[in-house]
Amino acid sequence: MTTLFADYQVWLANEPLTPGQKKALQTAIELFAKQGYQETSTAQIAKVAGISEATIFKYYHTKEELLLAAITPLITHLLPKVQRDFFRQVQAQGSLDLASLIHFIVADRFAFMQANQPLVRIILQESLLNSAVKTLVITGIEQATAANADLMTRFRAQVLARHPEYDALVMVRSIMGPLVAYFLQRFVLAPTAPFDEARDLALIEKQIISVLS
Repeated sequence: MTTLFADYQVWLANEPLTPGQKKALQTAIELFAKQGYQETSTAQIAKVAGISEATIFKYYHTKEELLLAAITPLITHLLPKVQRDFFRQVQAQGSLDLASLIHFIVADRFAFMQANQPLVRIILQESLLNSAVKTLVITGIEQATAANADLMTRFRAQVLARHPEYDALVMVRSIMGPLVAYFLQRFVLAPTAPFDEARDLALIEKQIISVLS
């Protein structure tokens, strides 16, 4: 499974940015994901990146502006690709019954979230704390859904045979809502608490099926 970090590096390498900007963005996204936004200073980012703090503030006037510049590509450039790849994987499963299809979706998406845990965690955390990030995420989801309209239509037909009246965002919320809540509990709110992943994911599957059945 290709990680968002790898995709981010490819995107960054092809952007018409200065070497200083690229170093600042690459280092910022890595440190924010590893340590958290609040625990990371621009002085530390500059030191690890091998640039001056003045270089950072030349392009990004505040740490929040740097955060938004760093995560915007994840949401606006990479999210549509991730969504498109996921829809194609679901459609490749063929004519599975609803329970089997939801089992595949839950297992696949949670594996993706685990593989990209640091980046997913920082985006979700800052969405809860920062209104600008929240708006960015909501807009990114809407734009990704619009960009993949044809695949989304087929996906809805495959999953929502009993509820064709559900729009795309209702379907995404019904499926991803429980997974995001579980991810936050596991990796943000109570990272040291005991858990039974197989049991927890099975319960999430039942919850989703009850909404879509």
